[in-house]
Amino acid sequence: MVFRGRPSKACERCRARRLKCDLQTPTCSQCVRASVACSGYRNTQQLRIRDESLAVAKKVYSLKNASPQFLPLSIDLQARDAFFAYYITSKCWNFLRPYSHPTDSPEHLSLAIEAVSLAYLWHQVNSDTALANARERYVAALRMTNKILQIPTEATKEATLLASLLLDLFEKITDIEPRNNKSWTSHVNGALSLVKLRGLEQFQDPSDFDILLRLSSNSLMSCLCSGSPVSDELMAIQAHIAKHLDTKDPKIRLSEVMVDYARFRNDATRGVLSNEQYIRAATELDVRLLALDLELPARWDRTTTFTDCTSERVFGSQYDTYSDPKICLARNLFRVMRILVISSLIEHCLATPEHSPRIAVAQENIEILAREICASVPPYVDCNGAARRRPLASLDIPVHTGHLHTHDHLIDCYMLIFPLYVAGLSNAVPGMRAWVIKQLHHINSHFYIRNAQMVAQILEGEKYVSAWEVYAMLGSYAFVA
Repeated sequence: MVFRGRPSKACERCRARRLKCDLQTPTCSQCVRASVACSGYRNTQQLRIRDESLAVAKKVYSLKNASPQFLPLSIDLQARDAFFAYYITSKCWNFLRPYSHPTDSPEHLSLAIEAVSLAYLWHQVNSDTALANARERYVAALRMTNKILQIPTEATKEATLLASLLLDLFEKITDIEPRNNKSWTSHVNGALSLVKLRGLEQFQDPSDFDILLRLSSNSLMSCLCSGSPVSDELMAIQAHIAKHLDTKDPKIRLSEVMVDYARFRNDATRGVLSNEQYIRAATELDVRLLALDLELPARWDRTTTFTDCTSERVFGSQYDTYSDPKICLARNLFRVMRILVISSLIEHCLATPEHSPRIAVAQENIEILAREICASVPPYVDCNGAARRRPLASLDIPVHTGHLHTHDHLIDCYMLIFPLYVAGLSNAVPGMRAWVIKQLHHINSHFYIRNAQMVAQILEGEKYVSAWEVYAMLGSYAFVA
């Protein structure tokens, strides 16, 4: 039963007005003062106690079935949840799983996780508060990590290596330093040095190889964006990976080709290749990329849909669908690599008359590759057509009046920006550049991805911006699963 307090003997008027009743007879002073008839006083011994147990039970039951009410999370917790939800779910940073809770990691690693999480949240929602907090944690993590590096027994621990990788990820997400600044590659180079200090023979567990694969990929892409040479440490890691893992894995094989591409590009930048050497090396790279593309497993295949309806989101009359967005991303990376290699090959063939017959075939290959990139776009951006079956974040708002998109859908759209830029830059087909620009504006206005607008404006401008510079502007490998 519910206790409602001791019953009052006061008259009815005093109880209703919550006045202090003096219980005088025949009438209380409050009623005399108000010149009203007093109702008299009740006998509390005759009052019936009400059983409210059922009423209380019903109230509790109704609360259980009501929508739960949560206290708002702090920005730090929101950022951490968002970071782990994407980076762990996508499995590209699954080695961080043991450190998902702040109490599970050393302070310098925990600060690095907080810095990257807040930077990621800033990138997603454009929060100035998140960015300011991210920079504060970054500085604190950097200082503490530098102190840890002075202790030999701590420097070789996994937590220190992961902190270096995360500090590098922060640099890529925020892109606060120019690509020619040493700090842009200092953390990933520091991570390579830590692996060397620890010794590659110590990396044997599956999680160890996940770390090495992530470091290898990040180091390689940093070389491509900054124009830096491929280090001996990276080559040693590649050899260690190839020795222990399945070398038939398309991602590992692509990584091997990209290492050679990075070395080739660095040699070309330094001017150590003659025109003939350049053409020979570029041709060999293209042949290897084509062979790798043709040998991909069946699950990497696409399904082509031909359509008669006119849609601004479809270039031509067809689009391609892939079983997994990650496969779409990987296939587009193949195409980007080949377009860049073939484009440079054409430039050098133009300078050598005897190679001019090869230009027509090379241009035809670029057209095929650029069309394939464009064909991969509608299943992600055409919400009234090919992307209609994508899951919505909210089904309460009718599609024809507007709708929300899941976080994964937004990331998939973000991954299209770089290959779209390369296709638009090639301008392989009349009208393709204009179509690409329109899609980038659509990604910005419909999905609220502001970097798409930036890339569209670059294509609209007259200044040439290299593909790898745009890749770095977009966060480099920060958002690639």
